[in-house]
Amino acid sequence: MSKFLHKWALIRMCVGIFVVLDGYPLGFFLKETVGIPIESSIFTAGFISIGLLMMLPTTALRKLYSPNVPVFNALLAFVLMCVLYSFMFNATAMADRSRDLVYYLFVILFLLLLVNVPNEITTQIVVVGVFFTLVSNLALVYSLLTDPDWTLGQRAAIQFGPPGEKMGNPHVFARNAQIGLLCCLMWGNRPNQSFFLRFMGISLVIFNIIILMLTFSKSAILSTLVAVFIFAAANFRHTSPQKILKSLTSPISLIVISMPFLGFIALIIVRPEIWDIITLYGDMIFGRFSQNILALLGAETDKGDLAEFDGSSVNRVLSWTYVTYAVIGDPLGLIMGYGYKYFFMDIPLLETLINQGIFGFLLYAYIFYQLGKVSLSIAYKSGKTEIEILCAYLFFLFLVSYFTSGRPYEMATLHPLCLFARFLGVYYAPDLTPGYVDTALPIDQEELPPTLQPA
Repeated sequence: MSKFLHKWALIRMCVGIFVVLDGYPLGFFLKETVGIPIESSIFTAGFISIGLLMMLPTTALRKLYSPNVPVFNALLAFVLMCVLYSFMFNATAMADRSRDLVYYLFVILFLLLLVNVPNEITTQIVVVGVFFTLVSNLALVYSLLTDPDWTLGQRAAIQFGPPGEKMGNPHVFARNAQIGLLCCLMWGNRPNQSFFLRFMGISLVIFNIIILMLTFSKSAILSTLVAVFIFAAANFRHTSPQKILKSLTSPISLIVISMPFLGFIALIIVRPEIWDIITLYGDMIFGRFSQNILALLGAETDKGDLAEFDGSSVNRVLSWTYVTYAVIGDPLGLIMGYGYKYFFMDIPLLETLINQGIFGFLLYAYIFYQLGKVSLSIAYKSGKTEIEILCAYLFFLFLVSYFTSGRPYEMATLHPLCLFARFLGVYYAPDLTPGYVDTALPIDQEELPPTLQPA
């Protein structure tokens, strides 16, 4: 009975982590589609509070676990610096300060609660992630099917706002699809996993890829390709093409890989319009990428017109130009920065330099340097536990968005960094490794005095 309760306590804590980390899609569904009559900011705060409460272990404040101390300290210092700047160097965002202070409180609470969460959640985190992201994806699909204002070609998101002015945030659904994609891959490829669960894992991988494409998020698609490249480089560098081909062409592999695709083909035969949807979104994504590349090179399109950046890319180009002018025209101003939220750049790393000066920039860059170094090490040395592998590849999946969208002050930016600071680059007991078998020590080691036995 105690083992059963302990298992469910771990699952509860995992659900709490995902509510804080990835609860926005489900929150949008409950608030906008279900229609819970609560003001948005209050609903968001309450929803995140529920996640934080679910994270509380029975040993809270009595048993703490060591995070990645350098990253933990740097992240906490950066958050406290943001709070300080909101009071002392705030000429443009005074109206945001009260709301932002609540957000920073949630970030600090999340960071401190993670230190109370045991490393044992690694046994449940992937399975919980599979089902949590699946529920959010199904909620999105239901919302799109029941939304009369959503049409094919629009970015997939739950719409909200008055009629004629509805808007949505596709990036949170793209991030949910990325998390689901990674969790399903890890779940389906667990050691000694059954054929049925492997098949379900690959089917859900395809489902998450479809959702990712529907969101039309360039940064999410690009970062997913980066993560795939890192995985391939890390896992296939010492493997001959013959071994890879032999593994892929084994009967079990062919059956597991082919079944979801056969089901997908059958679905297209029954509903041919699905193929039109896929080709439409594929053409849109390819066209947007190719247009930006041609604009970057100063080339012309097929029609002979000079290629132009899209709206979001233009904003980032202007941000780079602004930084250049700031460095050349007022380098001393970058020592302290121009103030809290002084300039929106849509490039978080550069925004820390402009708004919070060199020290804020170095703190933020140090966090990414340390996390990137640890994540690459885990990818190339095959991490021991599922949670460190999950966090390492989540870092790669979010990496492009960290440098191309959002602001460094947002919870969507800081909450994943809290998770990484807690579980990347820390010690894990050997028994938390999947497939671990507890073996007795050799006789000669068992006879040694305790002080001389190996650690």
